[in-house]
Amino acid sequence: MQRRDHHDWTSETYVEEWVRRQQAEDPARAERFQLMCDLLPFADDAAVTIVDVGTGYGPVSQFILDRFPHAVCIGQDGSKPMLHRARQLMARYSERFLVHQSDLFDANWLPKPLGPFDAIVSSSCLHNLRDFKRIGEIYGEIRAQLKPGGVFLNLDLVNAPTPALQQRYEGVAMKRRQRAGASREDVEAMVRRRERSPANGSAGPFPAGLDQHLAALRAVGFSEVDCFWKDLQRALYGGFA
Repeated sequence: MQRRDHHDWTSETYVEEWVRRQQAEDPARAERFQLMCDLLPFADDAAVTIVDVGTGYGPVSQFILDRFPHAVCIGQDGSKPMLHRARQLMARYSERFLVHQSDLFDANWLPKPLGPFDAIVSSSCLHNLRDFKRIGEIYGEIRAQLKPGGVFLNLDLVNAPTPALQQRYEGVAMKRRQRAGASREDVEAMVRRRERSPANGSAGPFPAGLDQHLAALRAVGFSEVDCFWKDLQRALYGGFA
């Protein structure tokens, strides 16, 4: 797996520490994950197949499988250590949680033999590609593998509309972390992220702003495209097939 950002997804130690920090935030993210489930366009007892792009250790898939007891989630990720962690944490779901290792820069990254899919979701993944052109292509590849009426939902980081707002958002995020009792290491890591170079072709730390993402979804054929939730630089957006 080629390294394209500050994350070292090939390192067992790095992945273990990253999972530890993310799990500490799971209670705060629960409402967002529930909203993703609420937006999925099928009944709770539907037998559906959903791809979780950049599944990590499986937190989004866990919410989906608990909400939809007849669903199957396919956890896609490029990191072997991360998928190993996901298998451990999601073992209780047995064959309802499958894993698929692939590189999002490869044209055939989706598990097409298992498709088309009822829904495709992602959380805190695509911004790590740092390449908005490739993200737009991925949106098209996702659209092509959705069943009619299916949905793509992406909970991810986006640039603020202006550099001044970007600074304000980052300052607010820092204050929130400190109030929540973040460790010194976590605060220092946040400072380093603020100082990192912009994503390719972007004026901010992430590949694109919200409006650019929504336009890219419409350009590849999604309908009813919208932002369903937003807090500073984090947004839940998507569209229907």
